[in-house]
Amino acid sequence: MYSFPLELDEVIIKKCLASYTCNGDVLNGALYLTDNRLVFVGYALSITNKYMEEVPLTHIKELQAVKTFFVIPNALQVVTIQDKVIKFVVKGRNEWLEAVNNQLRAVN
Repeated sequence: MYSFPLELDEVIIKKCLASYTCNGDVLNGALYLTDNRLVFVGYALSITNKYMEEVPLTHIKELQAVKTFFVIPNALQVVTIQDKVIKFVVKGRNEWLEAVNNQLRAVN
């Protein structure tokens, strides 16, 4: 259901169902960590309106664990080099943080 084109030799490292929040928009879908990028795939309004947001790992300026509703420790916040702030609500936030940080070290 949630799919996206992989680049040549790109490998998916981690994936899970997730919510995406940016500029007041909230979508449900799936988050993927590949060896090169973070990719969110979701659908807006219907199954025919696919939405995809990708952030190359080299474009991540800041990554931090955050809470939803000030108490639930289940979100990752990404700030890009263009200062775009994106929040992903995921299960296993700390494992995601570790996996993304490991991959960030590998590409830098």
